[in-house]
This record gives sequence, C-alpha cells and structure tokens, in this order.
Amino acid sequence: MSRFFSRGYHYDSATSSEEEEFMSSSEDDLVASSSSNDEVESEDSFFNDSESDFGETDDDDSDSKPYGPDWFKKPQFRKGGATGASRFLKGNDSGSDNSDGEESKKVVRSAKDKLLDEMTASYSKIDAADLTQDWVTILAEFENINRLVVKAQQQNFGTPNVFVRVLAQVEDLVNANAQANIKHKVAAKAFNTVRQRLRKAARENEELLAKFREDPASFEKEANADVQTNDMDVPVLGRRNADGEHVKVAHSDFYSALRMVIESRGKKGTDIQAQIRTMEELVDIAQTPYESIIVYLNLIPIRFDATSNLTYQPLDQWKAIHANVSDLLTTLEANIDSYHVTEIAPRNEFIEEEPQPNENGIREILGSVFSFVERLDDEFNKFLLHTDPHWSDYFERLKYEQVIYNLIVRAQLYLEKVLLERVQPDHVGKYMARVFIRRLNHIYYKKAKHVAIIESNAWKSLPNDCSKIIKYSSDPEYTSNLIDRLCTHVAASPDHLLKKRAILYHIYYFALNNEFTKAKEMLVQSSVRNSINSLDPSIQILFNRVIVQLGIAAFKLCLVEDCHEILNEVSTAPHLRDILGQQSLLRASSNVGNNNNTLLSTDQVCLPFHQHINLDFIDSVYMTCSLLIEIPHMAAYYSGVKVRRLPFSQKSIRRALEYYEKSNFRGPPETMRDHMVHAAKAMQKGNWAQCIQYLKSLSTWSLLGENADEVFMKLSERIQIESLKTYIFTYKRFYSKLSVPKLSDFFNLPQEQVVNVIESMCESFNIKGTLNETKEMLIFEKGDEITKLEEAVIKLKKDMKHRSDRLNNNIVQR
Repeated sequence: MSRFFSRGYHYDSATSSEEEEFMSSSEDDLVASSSSNDEVESEDSFFNDSESDFGETDDDDSDSKPYGPDWFKKPQFRKGGATGASRFLKGNDSGSDNSDGEESKKVVRSAKDKLLDEMTASYSKIDAADLTQDWVTILAEFENINRLVVKAQQQNFGTPNVFVRVLAQVEDLVNANAQANIKHKVAAKAFNTVRQRLRKAARENEELLAKFREDPASFEKEANADVQTNDMDVPVLGRRNADGEHVKVAHSDFYSALRMVIESRGKKGTDIQAQIRTMEELVDIAQTPYESIIVYLNLIPIRFDATSNLTYQPLDQWKAIHANVSDLLTTLEANIDSYHVTEIAPRNEFIEEEPQPNENGIREILGSVFSFVERLDDEFNKFLLHTDPHWSDYFERLKYEQVIYNLIVRAQLYLEKVLLERVQPDHVGKYMARVFIRRLNHIYYKKAKHVAIIESNAWKSLPNDCSKIIKYSSDPEYTSNLIDRLCTHVAASPDHLLKKRAILYHIYYFALNNEFTKAKEMLVQSSVRNSINSLDPSIQILFNRVIVQLGIAAFKLCLVEDCHEILNEVSTAPHLRDILGQQSLLRASSNVGNNNNTLLSTDQVCLPFHQHINLDFIDSVYMTCSLLIEIPHMAAYYSGVKVRRLPFSQKSIRRALEYYEKSNFRGPPETMRDHMVHAAKAMQKGNWAQCIQYLKSLSTWSLLGENADEVFMKLSERIQIESLKTYIFTYKRFYSKLSVPKLSDFFNLPQEQVVNVIESMCESFNIKGTLNETKEMLIFEKGDEITKLEEAVIKLKKDMKHRSDRLNNNIVQR
C-alpha cells in the first residue's frame, strides 16, 4: 500500500531507500525512452530541475528532491524555493521574489497629482479630437476639465497651469473655425456651446491666459498657478487658521468666492454650512447694491437647501431666511430707480459684470423675490401640519402668520412698482395672480373683523397710498372690497385653476360672514360644480369646505330646508374628514401613495388645524335639520296621511330612532347623537320645551359665535312650530275638536301663528279638518284614520314580508 494513502505514515530511511531504488529504475527507463525520441530536453523538465537542485543542495535535505506524490506536481510547483504555506514564513523569500516585490510596489499618488494627470489626459484628448474636428469630444473634455478645476479650488489647489494651457488650446481651435463651416448639426451645436463656455472661462482667468500668451515656454517652467504664499488671498469655503478661527474672505476675492459657491451648490460632499458662512461674509463685505442683491439671491436658496431633507424647517432657520428676504427687499426698495429683480429679465452669463441699463436707466437682474416668499409661506404651513395643535409650540408658531402676511404684502408692493412700468394696469393681475392668491390663503377663512385686524397690522409699516391696485382704508367695508378686488384681479390670470380657487375663496368668505344669499348665487352662477371631479384634489377639498360652510350659513339664518339639502350629500360621506382635508398626515400620505398622481403631496390634501371645521358641529347642524324635517313627516306618515317618502341616510334622525328602539339598554343621553335622539322623542310627544333643553345642552353650539343666542331664538320658534305639527298629526285620531287658544298656550305661540300653521297643514297635507268661523276651534272629520292597533299590525305585516323575502332569497342562492 502506498504511503500516500496510509493514515499513520512515519518516515523511515530504509523504506525510503527501497522506494527510491524502485523509482529510479522506472525513471531510468523513462529517460532512456525519451532520449531516443528527443535529444534536447525541455527547460521545464522535472529531471533537470531535480538533478540541478540535488547537486546544489545538501544531501541531507530530502525536501529538495521530489519523490512520491511530488512527482505528479506541475513544473511551476517544482521550482526551487519554499512551497505551500511555508513560502510565507520569514526567511523563506528568495532573492528573485524580493526583487519582484520591490518592482511591483504600489505607488501612492496624491489627490493633486491625480487631478493634474486627469487634466493632462483631457488636454491630449482635445488635441487628438482637433485632428478629426470632433467637437462633441472637445466639449465633453472641456466640461470635464472645468469640473476638475472647481474640484481643485475646493481642495485649495488653486488653478493649475495645465488648465491655462487647455484654455489657450481651445481658444485657438475656436478662433480657427467658424460655425457656418461645420455642416453637421450636432457638431455645430457642440461648437457653439464650447464657444460660450470658453468665453466665460477666459474672462475668469484673463490674467493667467495673457501671461501664457506672452511666453508659453517660461510659463510652463514656472511654478504652477496653484502655489500660493498668502493664504488670505485664497477664497476657501469655511477655511480656518491654525488657531481654529474662521478666515474671512477679502473683498478682492468677492466674485471668485461667490462663483465657487454657485458652482459647488448641489454637488455631492459639499458643506452647505460652510457655504452659508461664506455667503454671510460676502454680505458683510459687499460694497455696491448689485453685490448685495446678487449675494442675497444666492444665499436664500442655499439656506433652503440646508433644510430640504427635514420634515419641516426649524424656527431659527425660518427666521434667518425671513431676515434675508426682508433685507433683500430693503435693498431693492432703496435702489428701486437703479435695480429691478424680475422673472422676465434677460440672463446675465457673467455675474462679475452688472447688467446693461435699459431705456429707463434701470438694470434688470434675473430672479424672483416672490418665489422666496412663497417657499417661506410653505415652510410655515409645513410646521403647522407636523405639530400637535394641542401643544404650545403650535400657538407660538401661529403668531408668525402676521409676519409672513406682512412680507407677502410688502412683496406685492415691490412687484407693483416693477411691473407697472412695463405692463398696463389692467394686466397687472395676470402677472400678480400668485401674490393675490397667497393673500387670500391667509384671510378667506377669517371673519371680517379678524381680516381688518391683520390688514391694519400689515399696513402700519407701509404708506397707505403706496399701492396703486388696492389702497388700504379703515372703512368697515374695506375687507369685503378687498376680497372683491383680489378675486377680480385673479380672474384676469390665464391660469384656470387659480380662477376657480379665487371663486371658491370668494364664496367661502361670504358664507362665513352670514351672506348666504350672495354666496349661493355665486356658486350657482359659477361653473365650478360642473367640472369639480376633474380638478385638482386641493380644489376639490376647497369645494367641499365651501359647501359645508354654505350649509352652516343657511342654518344660522334658520333656513332649515336649504341647510338640509346642502349638507345631505357632503355630511353623509363615509370619509368626511378626508374630503375636507382634515385627516392625519399618516393617512394622507397613504392616500397620496395610492393615488396615481405622483406630483401630489400631503401639503395639498391637508390643512392646518386652525382652518378645520369642527366635524361634531357639522353633525349637530345636519341632525338638527333632519329632526325638524323628518319628525313631523314621520308623524304624518304613521297617521295615515299620504306624504312623499323622504330619503334618509345613516346620519338622519330616522335611522338614529330606529337604532334606539332596537337597543336593549336606554340610558341617559351622553353623546351628541343621544341628545338628538332624546330631543326627537320629546318632539314626538309634543314636549317642545324638553326638546329645546336637550339641544341646548350640546357644547358644539358655542361655535356659532356671537350670534348664537339669536340663532337659538329662531331655532326655538321653529321647534315649537314643528312640535305643534307633530302633535296634531299624532293625536288627531283621538280628538274630534282641538281648541286653538289651548294649542297657543301649550306651545307658547301667538294664536294667529297657530291658525296659520293649521291652515298650511290642511292645504299641504290634505287633512280632513276645518276651522270654525271664529277660528278658535279645529274640527276634524272622521275618515279612514287607523288606530294604534291597526298601525302595529301594519308594521308587523311589513316586517314579516321583509323577512320572508330574505328567507326566499337565501333558499334560492343555496
């Protein structure tokens, strides 16, 4: 058995010698056969290696000569030196291995050298692309080297000389060619882009480029342009000195530092806080109004970027942005005759140069001041949405609504001054519709007295005659005129969504301030209702709020039928909280996720808590109207009078009474629904005083405001009248005559009013009864009235029929 397969093998010299003799004999035979075929042996021959190794090494070293299973190893494994894991041990490395290791050592290059190598490679690619007029490649490499220069400046490497050489190279290429000579459309477009990029880069590095043009050879031999002896001259973002103090940017580096911030904005790994510190320093060292304006236009977006990944903006950051926007408006207002920031201004490619003045001597800067105000307003709403309304933080932050409203009015006045010089006064609303909508957002859901307060506070720091569109006055009718003027100017906008939103704001404001007739007419005349299902979800929510507020306005005027008709569809919806925009953010986010519209956000379908309409108040109003309509109707129906069957919903008083009669335990009223049921039971008995008492015990009536007593006075009178009708319908079968004076005393109504109610009942419900000549007695004519027993039999018969139909349906299905 071979020792290779032996488990307990131990080396033995005698056994080894025998095996060597056996192996040597077999080897001699093999050598003899191979020598006859080929006289020249291979360099990888096992025997040459073994013989040489045997001659060079000691006889006692048995590892140097292969034997046993080693004979089957490949030649590369039978080379000299340590094999297996022993080659990793100390002292087993051969000289050749050491030399190879020294040659294959990895050279670590600095980031600066890597950038220079990449720039040099771009230079070579541009040079090669020039031979084939490949302007697409030239554009790609030129943009790449511009990005590398920005990266080098961010890492305090300055401007390398190779970049100046590339600028000169590309400038020569552009000057040697013309766009008209380039036939290919893509190449011509790339050539034009290269020319624009080159013009910008050459202007920024004009001195270095001129120096290179004077003597390219000496420029290349000199030290790179990135070697700076004075660190104070380098505009570095957030740089600190040896003591850890922040190094300020000198005014000579104002535009270079500003451009560095602009180009590095939004890139990966950029320190936004360092950018903000640098921009704040630039604000301090700005010497001209143009420098201050251009810095503010870039500082404010960077502040927004710093909190873009947060759920809402912290209060200190919000205050800082508000202060920057206010300072920007102050600078623009102080230089209104020299500088204008508008969205319709031409783009300025070089921030170092001020725009050319127009025919009026005004320099126009591209930008949008009101977009900053809009974003600030959105962040204000986000905080309110993500804060528990029962915490003190919510009320503390809500105090800043006046602050943001003042800023909106101030931005409106600035835009008026800027736009009125370029557009006609009749078309101002077309450009300022966003501003007017923002003002309406903050005032449409407030009472007229509250709007007067917020307006007076906003105009305290502004002159009254500074607005040419809407002039402030302390007149009581100013608030209603304000809403009319704002909505009228928004109607001039080409945006249909803004138009519909303004109409709904107008209707809501009138309904909230008890102008039901005017609000209803506006809603009927508008075409919003016809296309509401295809509009934006936020407008659908606003429409539902308008409908609810319109119903509440009808209730305040004791127009019970109108209120019931308006609220019947909205208040009985299964998800009333959702369709009014009052759901939680968690539920709103899930609804938005299920919606196919990916652009929809939770801010569009949710409203802050102070704009909510109390759901219990809506239910109280609807069920009270249902009580006043359905209880007399039910009494007439059960008394045998032929009446039109009214549709009822889950929240109607009829459904609540059916559930109450089926319940086993009937305790005292606790919830709002229980109070409504007990009030209905009292009205069925004709006990109007107890019915009013149950309704008054509801705490939701405090939301009626100052005119709650007036509303309840009208409501009490209506309850007395409906209780009178219910009493007559219920008990007319038991009486042949009813005394009108006694009915007047019992229901605390004037006798003339009781007579009018009886006459209307006889006419509307065809009651077989007449008043005598003195109108003091109601005489009933006995006809086909059913008794209580017959009424119970009819009910049981209907129930049995219903149950048998259900049973038959189940049998058929089986």
